[in-house]
Amino acid sequence: MNILIAYYSKTGSTEMVAIELQQHLLKKGSKVRLARIFPTKELKAYQYKKNGKSLKLKQPLLDVKFFDLVVIGTPVWNFCPTPIILSYLRSMRNVKGKRFALFATCTALPGTTIQRMGNILTTNGATVLNSLTIRSIFALDEPKLAKVGLFAEALHKLLS
Repeated sequence: MNILIAYYSKTGSTEMVAIELQQHLLKKGSKVRLARIFPTKELKAYQYKKNGKSLKLKQPLLDVKFFDLVVIGTPVWNFCPTPIILSYLRSMRNVKGKRFALFATCTALPGTTIQRMGNILTTNGATVLNSLTIRSIFALDEPKLAKVGLFAEALHKLLS
């Protein structure tokens, strides 16, 4: 399987989950590419337009036609995906017919994060296979990261 894990991480928690997921998928024999999404200008969270429209990204990998699965990860800001990820989802090409998985990291409630991401993708003809939300007030610990391994296992079974 050729898998893309695209994510935005401000504090490192989402990146930690992305790397952990990559490691588990590599052990299953998949080819995995990590792509961290960056805005052209880093702002404070409250300074971004909530919907992410007109937000410019630094050289994101937008064309997903060569991937069997695309995994998108985001931290939760105000019960929603970050504007950076919303902009990325709207900018992607060759989404129709592709399979996706979604994950979010948060300190409290995830709100509509996964649902909003899924809505953008399914509106463009994609299929969302699975999702994961990792809640952690403090640093990510072993039990939280164990959930990532179970998520990777579930994705592997869905793709087999």
